[in-house]
Amino acid sequence: MVEGKINKPADPKNLTEGDKKHIPAIYVPKTIVAGEPFDVIVEVGLIPHVMEEKHHIEWIELYLNDNKIGKVELSLRKNKKAEATFTIEADKSLAGKESKLRALEHCNVHGTWEEFMTIKMS
Repeated sequence: MVEGKINKPADPKNLTEGDKKHIPAIYVPKTIVAGEPFDVIVEVGLIPHVMEEKHHIEWIELYLNDNKIGKVELSLRKNKKAEATFTIEADKSLAGKESKLRALEHCNVHGTWEEFMTIKMS
């Protein structure tokens, strides 16, 4: 787990432009079946974040119920967009239960930001 300060919007109902550029957006399929792999896409920013030498996203991490799924190190040469795709195969025991996805991203200028999403698998 990431330690240290994690940035969050001061007012989640009234996001600033800075909030909108840094909050990870989590995208999952409409139907998720426990025990079958599914992809989760994490994009940084409701407004796309820049990927420039002086200001960029360094990495994105994803957790399912506090278990680390993975970490993607972003490269200015390879990544034109601040996003990552993670494949999850959740245990069949999670069928019918709510699970929590947690996405973290780190901006070289504005630090670490997080977002959560609750999902339910069939």
